[in-house]
Amino acid sequence: MRHWKVAIPLGNWPFIGRYMKLLSKKLRWHLAFESESDLWALFERSDTCVHKAIFGEVLLVRKDGEIMAFKNQCPHQKKSLEGAMVKDDHIVCPFHQFHFSCKTGRGHGLYIDKYPIDIVNDQVFIGKEVWTWFE
Repeated sequence: MRHWKVAIPLGNWPFIGRYMKLLSKKLRWHLAFESESDLWALFERSDTCVHKAIFGEVLLVRKDGEIMAFKNQCPHQKKSLEGAMVKDDHIVCPFHQFHFSCKTGRGHGLYIDKYPIDIVNDQVFIGKEVWTWFE
């Protein structure tokens, strides 16, 4: 049996276009650490570490006294970035030495998803964009 893949422009189907307008991206915040000191304790030995968040594994990176969060997956071959190094404002993949910017997550024509971090009342939250119906 053959399976065919067909690209259908959604603009030609008015009923689908109507539903697409109901979808929107929203930043949802998830509690990652009960206190800021719990977060900083992870960086005693290395500038990077992996943390299991409610939405998946997150690579935490310490650079110049700032903590950044990224999706723990190298876009090259979908491998974990556990054991990555920080070198010259770049995250270096431990498998193939691909470099990704700490500021944007971009590098080698690919990118790692970057998540915002917010500290509220000494609790650390990580934000992730999600698709939601309506607003």
